[in-house]
Amino acid sequence: MSINIKFSAEPGAYERHAQRKYQNPLFQTADQHLLAEEVEQAREKDRQDLRVFLDAFQETVQETAALDGSVEADVLLDLKQSLERLYVTSASLAGDLSQHQQALIKLIDICMNSIRDGAEDDPGALKKLDEETQARSVYFKLLESPLVADLMRGDEIVSAEELIPTLLSQTEVDLANSLALFEQEHLAIILQQATEYLKSVEPNLIDSSEVEKRLAQIATATNQ
Repeated sequence: MSINIKFSAEPGAYERHAQRKYQNPLFQTADQHLLAEEVEQAREKDRQDLRVFLDAFQETVQETAALDGSVEADVLLDLKQSLERLYVTSASLAGDLSQHQQALIKLIDICMNSIRDGAEDDPGALKKLDEETQARSVYFKLLESPLVADLMRGDEIVSAEELIPTLLSQTEVDLANSLALFEQEHLAIILQQATEYLKSVEPNLIDSSEVEKRLAQIATATNQ
């Protein structure tokens, strides 16, 4: 018997992945008909993630506020990296964390400006800082796609065996953003696996046209 589940309007990574699999014929797993209690377990994990993030956010903000003008460069670099990791984490969490993200970006900019001041007599170092700033902007933009945020967590919300059906379930834009995370040799492997996977599940699909479009999109990205 199928169970209708009402998912959260702004789910976190665990619930979001459960939602991807719910009644999705591309997934050939026991999760095909998720029970309500399994989704609640996912929500609890998301709540725990949010609590950990908020504690770390508060601690890092306090650490940043305590800095003085004589702070050493390596301390600034470590702090900047902590702020960047917090931003990446925030992208996969439940709820609206846009204000936290704006605060993190401001703090990262403060760190970068201080680092830049210390390198003002080194054109090579300034160029690298400009390149880093541009790359970070592109990366943070990619994180607006939910799957990108989930894949970058590093704790395998999306398991290896679920990657292909997950990619094939994406919208055109989200798939493009997700594919940008992979090197060309990895894209070739993904294309081969996706082609074989689609052949295996196609008999279960009422309409495979959208999935075939995603497969073609992977092929295009692989050949670029």
